[in-house]
Amino acid sequence: MIRIKRGPSALRLREGILPVRLFQDEAEQPLLGDRDALRRVQHPDGASVQDAATFADRLSRTLPEELSVLSFHGGAAGNLAGLKDLSTTRSIVTLGGIDAGGRNLTLIATGGAVIEQAKMSLASEDVAEGVVPGDVLNVFDNSHDLDTVRWAVLNCHDYTHADIIASLIEERIELLVVVTMNAASQLYWEYATADVHRLFCFVVIVNVAELGGSGAFVPFRRLGKKRHATLRTAGQIFSTRGPVETTAFVELDVDELRRLRTAYRERGLAGPKDMDSTRYAPLAPPEHYMHTHDRGAGAPPIGRVQDIRLDWNGNDPLVAVAQLNSLPAEDYVSGRYRLRDPHKLDDRANRVRNFESGVSLHLGMLERQLAMRPPGDRQLDFLVLPEVFVSRGFADEVIVPFCRRTNAIAICGVDYPGETDEENCNSAWIMTGAGLFRSYEKITRSQYDALDVVDGERMRMTRGDTLYRFINGQNQAFGVLICYDFSHFDLVHRINLEGHDKPLDALFVIAHNPFGELYRTCCIADSHRFYQHVVLCNVATYGGSGVFAPVRTEGARQTLMAAGLKNETVALTRLALNAQREARDKTDAQLHQEAKGIGTMMRRPGIYSRRL
Repeated sequence: MIRIKRGPSALRLREGILPVRLFQDEAEQPLLGDRDALRRVQHPDGASVQDAATFADRLSRTLPEELSVLSFHGGAAGNLAGLKDLSTTRSIVTLGGIDAGGRNLTLIATGGAVIEQAKMSLASEDVAEGVVPGDVLNVFDNSHDLDTVRWAVLNCHDYTHADIIASLIEERIELLVVVTMNAASQLYWEYATADVHRLFCFVVIVNVAELGGSGAFVPFRRLGKKRHATLRTAGQIFSTRGPVETTAFVELDVDELRRLRTAYRERGLAGPKDMDSTRYAPLAPPEHYMHTHDRGAGAPPIGRVQDIRLDWNGNDPLVAVAQLNSLPAEDYVSGRYRLRDPHKLDDRANRVRNFESGVSLHLGMLERQLAMRPPGDRQLDFLVLPEVFVSRGFADEVIVPFCRRTNAIAICGVDYPGETDEENCNSAWIMTGAGLFRSYEKITRSQYDALDVVDGERMRMTRGDTLYRFINGQNQAFGVLICYDFSHFDLVHRINLEGHDKPLDALFVIAHNPFGELYRTCCIADSHRFYQHVVLCNVATYGGSGVFAPVRTEGARQTLMAAGLKNETVALTRLALNAQREARDKTDAQLHQEAKGIGTMMRRPGIYSRRL
């Protein structure tokens, strides 16, 4: 188990701002193209007097009242006294390498001391070197002094470990520092982009210059209020590509993060989208920091994670992702999220009929497309449609017969049931040819759920409290989440691992969400951290639908299918679940040896090293 060790933070703000200096310097070792070198270089017992002098010179560039994050150099271990002296006026983080006791250390010099935090999640290189895993995660607490920052530090492979990230959610950190010596810097960017949203904090990553990929990430969509101020998905304010020595200075607006956390907690969905921020357009946080109209901020309550038996193809299922245009948002709101009203025959009713006819047409074309495939390759296993998409009547009348004809399982968002607000709920129906198999009710409530016809008002909404894992006779499992549920890493973690040693084989996420690009990033991060296929289906207006897996792919990383933006398509993709399961049982050394380019499986994340 991870033991959280909380100590007082000495990382002090400067007028509400945290000044951070990132040093991406050379390790002065031949690392490019030589994975074994990553293993050898971590032994600082071979460091020379010159190595110690080199690192001492790097320490001289750090400044008082700042956080300095230095990339790995073998001379760090010879400068413990210097680190301790400097820690009285500044905070410094760097990698210390493998010590005589076999620990792979992160050195955190702060508050007059040097804290040695042993790496908890071991990469294959660590295992080959006989590294002893740590079990302590230091969290620097600011409850004693609000002019300091609540923060934590991770060492390289720790950042791949889903159990560690789940632990950090509970700690409500404001800053996460990741020091790494890793060629997978692009993957770590995907992690960070997902984490600044889900943890609603800042993330700083520093790598060695030979490998590059250092970066700083903030939980904002824009710096400034104009559209041209848009940042990459979730505030990548600094990054490096390729081998280069560089130093960067960034200012993290911790005071504004705190103000936003308070505003979302107190006003939540009732407040303006930007929460009156004068400098930024913030990302909406998860419910841990969000008052959601009828529920205060906090972790979404879950009653249980339930295993449901369902016969499905867990080998190489063929999936149809239907990224289609939905009705206009005002048609959902004006009908109180009920698409069919037998008492009204107006323009909206005509639009609903035309919309459902269009969906039927797409399903008919899909059946014809399947019939044209080679014999033995015509079986569709899953049909996936977006959140709150069609009426329950349409699902019964059209989608269930489609499943009966094709022997497929359909996962589809349906409109609200009944006629009264007391019955309101956002449901994903899992259907077979026999009819509705299971209804999964959305657990969280986003800014788009249950809007009232009166502008600015909201209706009641009943929420679910159960996550479902659908398990076949071979104990292969898939799960389903609805949109904003996916913004909560604790829900993703629980549906994957609660009561089970291995994650789901596949996770299906249905959405009706303007931030399709952000969810695409979360899919890539999760497909590696849980080593699973993730299928995202959004409406065509917002796009971002796709199929993502821990596979080396051409073009966009880990992407088996990408449906684009404002593009109507029903895309067929085959999931390589057998290859994924085989890779889960291999060592990273085996996977590295088999890595011959496109289509091969990636190295495994931390949960396959050991559970924490």
